Amino acid sequence: MPATLPPELLRAIAERSGRIALVVGAGCSVEAPTNLHLSTFYAQQVHHELVLDGLLTVGECTDPSDLSAVASALQTKHASQSGLVKRLPRNAFRMAQPNSGYLIAAALLREGVIHSILTLNFDLALSTALGILSAMEVNVIPGPQATDQLGTATVIYLHRNVDEADPERWILTAEALEHEWEGHWEEVIAHRVLSCPVVVFAGLGSPAAVLTKTVTRVRDAVDENQHHVFVVDPAATTDFEAALHLPDTAHVESGWSNFMEGMAKRLLAELTTELEAAGRELCARHSWDGEADHLAALSDRLHSMGVVALGRVRAKWLLDTQQYAPDDSRRPLIADLLLGLGLIERAASVEAHFREDGLVELHSGGVICGRLLLASGSGTLRWSALEAPVLELLGRISTTVRPENVLVSGVVGHRPPAPAPPENLVMGDVEDDIVLGFQRPRILAVDEIRSDPSIAEGLVA
Repeated sequence: MPATLPPELLRAIAERSGRIALVVGAGCSVEAPTNLHLSTFYAQQVHHELVLDGLLTVGECTDPSDLSAVASALQTKHASQSGLVKRLPRNAFRMAQPNSGYLIAAALLREGVIHSILTLNFDLALSTALGILSAMEVNVIPGPQATDQLGTATVIYLHRNVDEADPERWILTAEALEHEWEGHWEEVIAHRVLSCPVVVFAGLGSPAAVLTKTVTRVRDAVDENQHHVFVVDPAATTDFEAALHLPDTAHVESGWSNFMEGMAKRLLAELTTELEAAGRELCARHSWDGEADHLAALSDRLHSMGVVALGRVRAKWLLDTQQYAPDDSRRPLIADLLLGLGLIERAASVEAHFREDGLVELHSGGVICGRLLLASGSGTLRWSALEAPVLELLGRISTTVRPENVLVSGVVGHRPPAPAPPENLVMGDVEDDIVLGFQRPRILAVDEIRSDPSIAEGLVA
């Protein structure tokens, strides 16, 4: 079950005005499939290797389980922390796959819920999540050299990341963490991010001075009702939370991905309401009497997929080149397709179920009796231009489930009497060709089914 979230956080999620900053630590990269360890694991492993390799002797590090203490010991003895950095699993950091929490975080950046994510981690799981969801509008700041790229949606690596080639620039030593940040880039960035009206810390076990001191200064300077801080952790209490002197209500006892699912759940409730409103407006404008009453159930089923899957489905239905499409001014186009799907449900006595690849399965009596792909012309595509992107999308769907029918809306003009020019001008149109791959689908317009509901019966086996 998703985590139960505080009211102030829920309100900020629903408003989607970029009032939330998220600060993530190593605890967020533990969950599968990211599967990294906490810093204590790496500290002990690296310290053991440093001793074996003669760079440290037993006793020179005050606490071999503290990565910053190991870094400080090495820096004191050799005036360099390079030996530590080189012994960290940098390839694992670089190739780390995002868990569901990171994917949701990337989606919420794209949806305008989160303004900034400040990460203290060296791994690139969060950046990979941004790439998976085509988050090209999100600026990634790996260090001071990219400060001029700060924007309205930003991911910042406060301590640098694994792509930092100079090992001396990694923020690792106790001195760097405790006081060297003051008056430097880290202080400026922390103040910028932590001044957001709602700040959430997740996966941070031990205090980081740049964070605790900056939050304290912000809270001392503004009204307590104007700045809300929350700490997310599966433990009942943490040292980090204690250092901030927060009330018990500021603690969210939850794991990382479970917490992010709670954030997504609140957003999905808002998106469901807004999609239904868009559908009702379409019905009122076109006098589609009675159709709006059936939209709620379809909208609920669609949004139950989760925010990441929903964005992927939107992208496919809108024939978008991105892998994820956020909710935006194209919302009525999605509502239009759902209204058409509702016509099919009622005419053919089936129930629509949604898949992340954009397909819709038509169920009757618990059995799949048909499959559809939905696609929108977005109010700009003509019929002659529609077929190519539809065929391209179908070509990426497994042959075992590839549908024979495509339901479209938002196409400009009337269907031409002659077929569109073939996509292959040399070979022409090829039906079920063993080289080109699959049978050309039947493309149906929502308005055709609206005019003749019996067409829907031909879509089921």
